Amino acid sequence: MKELLTKERKKKKGFTLIELIIVLAIVAIIAAIAIPNFTKVRTESKSKADIQSAETIRRITLTLMAEDKVLPGDTFTVTAGTATKGSTFTGKAEDLGSYFKEVKAPQQDLADEKKNYVVTVDKAGNVKVVVGKVTVPEIKK
Repeated sequence: MKELLTKERKKKKGFTLIELIIVLAIVAIIAAIAIPNFTKVRTESKSKADIQSAETIRRITLTLMAEDKVLPGDTFTVTAGTATKGSTFTGKAEDLGSYFKEVKAPQQDLADEKKNYVVTVDKAGNVKVVVGKVTVPEIKK
């Protein structure tokens, strides 16, 4: 009878508690390394998306300047497919929003009042686009 119980114990297959704890510890270590990297990559991708949108806005603005619809000294705000003329806007464009309808809202986690792109064209014709704390480098006309 003793021999029969011993054989039954040997037939049982499975993991011991120690093995399971070791595997869980390894998974926890990998997660501790991976999660901060994932967050960093996600933040960088949002920033890059905003920079690409700002580049698009700048190219559209340069095109509008060539057509005299935006003039040096003009300032306007672009928010998710719409545009609002600033107090210094003197260009000929009736409705700026139609030109920026493909532009998406900023992806970065910004304060509510800064969920837009601010476009400034200085007197020399340089276009500057600011989104949150990021300023896209200026391009001369």
